[in-house]
Amino acid sequence: MKYASVAAWLAPLLVVTWLAGCGGDAPAPSEKKKPARTARSKAAESTDDESTSAAAETVPKRKYQPISLGGDAGAEGGAEPAAKSNLTGERRSQAVVAALQPLQVLLGQWRWITNRQFEGTKKSGEDLQWIWDFKHDKNQPSLTAKSSAHPYFKQVWLTYVPDDDKFLASADPVEGEPRVFRGTWTDGGEPKEESDGKKIQHTHKLQLTQISPAEGDQWQLVFSQLDNNQYLMTMTRRPATGKQFGPLDVVRQQRLGTSFAVADSDNPGPKCIISGGLGTMNVTYKGKSYPVCCSGCAAAFNDDPERWLAKLAEREKQKKPSED
Repeated sequence: MKYASVAAWLAPLLVVTWLAGCGGDAPAPSEKKKPARTARSKAAESTDDESTSAAAETVPKRKYQPISLGGDAGAEGGAEPAAKSNLTGERRSQAVVAALQPLQVLLGQWRWITNRQFEGTKKSGEDLQWIWDFKHDKNQPSLTAKSSAHPYFKQVWLTYVPDDDKFLASADPVEGEPRVFRGTWTDGGEPKEESDGKKIQHTHKLQLTQISPAEGDQWQLVFSQLDNNQYLMTMTRRPATGKQFGPLDVVRQQRLGTSFAVADSDNPGPKCIISGGLGTMNVTYKGKSYPVCCSGCAAAFNDDPERWLAKLAEREKQKKPSED
């Protein structure tokens, strides 16, 4: 899929990113800012019946490799991406969730601190929270976060587009129209897990460059997960008449509390029935409880419990060894 076509189906979307939270209700963006609500995803919804049987097929685990930013989507290596370009329905949702797994470390509540301070704004706050959003498009889930006092963004959605193997983010800024960003891991910034013998630290570096609006000043965001408890959002800006990005601000996020919603050897607790993350709360259906990692997943389960129980049953079926 060419870059121009990506921009075309992004235009009505006006969507998608900012980092991590459990607890509290899923943010509700206005209708014109719904994450990844495109003609492509609407068409995918009409294929739900056909995709039910396809959901049993295993979505290949994504391999994280450096991908240069800019230019045509799929131009790297001189070939169009094909493996996931036609995913619809449940298979598309599975691919998106799998690609966002390394970013589950963002789920939770964070304190943010800016390097700069503007008149009428705060320099810090403790109101940033990331959660999963399965409500606005069940076949194109996202991670979303919002803040009532942040000087740059009111809300951000972050998702993954299988069609061109890129991450997509849409930010509802404090001033101006929504900004849409596109990108991937920086060279050497792929997700890593490092252990000091006592606990596992999760790190990554995700770079996203503005693609809409194409006019006016352009922003670039780099999310650097330093460890489980802190990350940086480095912001650079290119003026409308400029050619290079220059420093805008660095916003540091420090986790409130000590827990994070990633299930690994350090957190072998119950896994979220929806995202696979660490279960930190429970939902109940027909007298039985199931773990979920955040309020976004709880809302998605309560909206359609049979869907998620069917997916759980399929996963359990695939785990069972053959008894032939």
